Amino acid sequence: MKIGYFVGHFPYPNLVNTKDYIKKYAHGGTEIAAYNLAVNMANRGNMVDVFTTSIDSKSSVELYPNLKVHRHGTSLKIASANPSIRLIYNPLKYDMDIVHAHSPIPYSDLPALLYAKRKKLPFILTYQFDGVETGGSFARNAGVSLYNKLFIHKVLKSADAIIATTKSYAKESPFLRRYLDKIVVIPNGINIKEVTTPLTREKSREILGLPQNSEIILFFGSLVEYKGPDILLKAFKKVKNVVPNAKLIFAGRGHMDSQLKETAKQMNISKDVIFTGFVEDNVKPLYYKAADVFCLPSTTLAESFGIVNLEAMAAGIPIVSSNLGGIPDIVKNGENGLLSKPYDVEMLAENLIKLLENDNLRVEMGKTGLKLVKNYTWDEVTTKTEKLYRELLE
Repeated sequence: MKIGYFVGHFPYPNLVNTKDYIKKYAHGGTEIAAYNLAVNMANRGNMVDVFTTSIDSKSSVELYPNLKVHRHGTSLKIASANPSIRLIYNPLKYDMDIVHAHSPIPYSDLPALLYAKRKKLPFILTYQFDGVETGGSFARNAGVSLYNKLFIHKVLKSADAIIATTKSYAKESPFLRRYLDKIVVIPNGINIKEVTTPLTREKSREILGLPQNSEIILFFGSLVEYKGPDILLKAFKKVKNVVPNAKLIFAGRGHMDSQLKETAKQMNISKDVIFTGFVEDNVKPLYYKAADVFCLPSTTLAESFGIVNLEAMAAGIPIVSSNLGGIPDIVKNGENGLLSKPYDVEMLAENLIKLLENDNLRVEMGKTGLKLVKNYTWDEVTTKTEKLYRELLE
């Protein structure tokens, strides 16, 4: 099968851990999911072409077994995006059997739709999240607003199948719920071996320089508004009043970094809040293993799935997250974690305290998470996606 993937940014494996890479070529869960799906499809013997943008003005083609990555040079940057006009016409030189775009990213799904119509091929769209018109720069918000008004429904209406990562999100999204008849639920996945370590909790803490006698809450992700790090910081202040030894780790980077540090200082909790900055992939498992509780207090539908929740489950730790979007399909309240209302500082603090004060509950929820996460491997995701391709081609 010849598969054509269209995605705005596609990770550079050899650059991802280098300094300032994310500033030059941002990518998150959508792009990581596209990368893993493409690699796994190629590993199964499919011929895969990825059409994406470049980190600079130079176009290039990267060759791997059964996989070609066509990077199209960019001459401008809009917010964190590196769009390329070449993505519209260059892919037309190549022949595919099926077209699959990762959305909502207008400079990938619109070229994919154009390609599918020109070549008269099945068009599949993986819809990762709603484009929210708040947060970020003016240019970013204006672009999202324009896309939502002019293009998103044209793309969704034209798709032969729409992949949603969870059933809950498909029903809650103001865009997706109009197309439930063509929705196929296929979650994102993780590579369990890459996010786990055989080292003990104590050894992980020793390597990271973390205290052995503290209760540690871990946040992993970009420090941006929709992930709610400011809500977590306010809740942590309340946690400290009940659990004096508690520590909070913000693992990741983002434009809220300085604001959060200043807020922690004003709350007189700076010594108990750790900002790691960028964490390299080989160190990430140590933070999960060192933590007692993982927390993702997202606030908007821009958080459709939360791959970090899966990573925490793979590490065997319970989760406190938001009852929002597709998260309840992953974090089952009372089983592998506890859910809080978005923006509800009091409820978030209560859930964190409940887990930090109950060792047995943490252990049981961690064990449940380990069982559930086996349903989210990339092998499972690839099998379901490949089945969908064959059904559409038949």
